Amino acid sequence: MIDSFDARLLAALQADNQQTGAELADQVGLSSAACLRRAQRLREQGVITADVALVAPEKVGRGLTMIVLVELEREQAERVEAFKAAMAAAPEVMQCWYVTGRADFVLTLTVRDMADYQAFTARFFDDPNIRGFETLVAMDRVKFGGAVPVG
Repeated sequence: MIDSFDARLLAALQADNQQTGAELADQVGLSSAACLRRAQRLREQGVITADVALVAPEKVGRGLTMIVLVELEREQAERVEAFKAAMAAAPEVMQCWYVTGRADFVLTLTVRDMADYQAFTARFFDDPNIRGFETLVAMDRVKFGGAVPVG
């Protein structure tokens, strides 16, 4: 059960998970030790699933971000699972969503350039199980994050 202290703690950690116990205590209204114990419990319960750094793709040579809608030829369980596994293992894929609607999957991926993207499509989309795909090239990253509203 998430109470109001957990909700404030999660909001603070999602904004900056590098904060000290004292900084968290100021925001949450509990002692430093209580905040750190709660954070550990939330990790153990699987509420907090990862502590990660967000990297600016363009700063590491990944200048293009693509959103790709993928439609499978036949939505059979083994083919869906095979595609999920392939996307989970592809380093270019930042996010992969199995969705309802016209497309079966929505991918967010980052590549160095169009040649890199063409190589990606040749590796994964030249497959009889892929009916088609539509590529949207991101022009600007307006908002990016993983913060979940809590409370």
